[in-house]
Amino acid sequence: MNKLIDRIHGLLDRSPRRLSWLACALGGGVLAVLLRLVQRATAFEGPLGLAIPFAPASVVLVCLLAITGAALMILAATQPINKRPWAKGQAHRWDLAFLDREDRVYPVLLVAAAFLALAAAPVLFVRGAGQLKLYLDMAGRSDRPSDNGFLALLTAAAALLAFLGLQQMARESFSPGRRGHGGFSASLPAVTGCVWLMESFRAHASDPVLWDYAPRLLAIVAGMLFYLDCAGMSTGAARPKRLLWLAGMTIVLSALSAADCREAGDLLLLGAQTLTAAAVLWRLPSNLEDPPVVGQPYQPMQVPPQEEESTHG
Repeated sequence: MNKLIDRIHGLLDRSPRRLSWLACALGGGVLAVLLRLVQRATAFEGPLGLAIPFAPASVVLVCLLAITGAALMILAATQPINKRPWAKGQAHRWDLAFLDREDRVYPVLLVAAAFLALAAAPVLFVRGAGQLKLYLDMAGRSDRPSDNGFLALLTAAAALLAFLGLQQMARESFSPGRRGHGGFSASLPAVTGCVWLMESFRAHASDPVLWDYAPRLLAIVAGMLFYLDCAGMSTGAARPKRLLWLAGMTIVLSALSAADCREAGDLLLLGAQTLTAAAVLWRLPSNLEDPPVVGQPYQPMQVPPQEEESTHG
């Protein structure tokens, strides 16, 4: 038990800044959920649930998102980055930013996120298959639905890609792998986000209440950009500070959207990107301050002193 406590203290003491990132993102997410519930109870009226202009809950919620975004920007601006070479005589490698053989929190969170994405696949498939069956059964009728279910089925297939990509990201945290390989893994859930965005927009674009869809739209877009920046860390387009900011906003916006999400598939995908963002906030700040070393320990190159020439009489 004492060893476990000492290990936890060691993980926390390695980079206190990671706690600032997690506290800001998770705290903003909890407050966003509470304000969203208050907004749903007080900021809509009428049989259609039309939004009340300038309702206090809506105004406070917008202010919270602005304050949280500004706080995350301050953390990103003050995040120290040490571009130490990864091995003697080699340049700094951004594709090793998530490498750590000792830390188990990051891969556990990624594996949990992967299985949430996997669980979303059958849910989305059943929904899409039901929509397709209804569409075919009502062929030739004037009240035939416009949704044929194809986008829901495509999102289900994309959720499987997200599962594979997140699993591979977890494995790559234990070994350096090939340059650019991690970027391909992170791009798979980004593709899922793109397809999910199209399916979600098709389902909610005709909603007369803007507030009903705005949180979902922002959460999906933030998650998609977050995954793309994760991929960029391994493909020569590293933006670590922007990645940290996007990870924090993904957590906040996903929590905001999940507060009143009724679709199980969407809720599972929101949970997957939330866990992935939390994993990045746990691992990346410490690795930016103290980059991992692969191969021979790095030591600054030293020029040997010149030998004094001996004189002969």
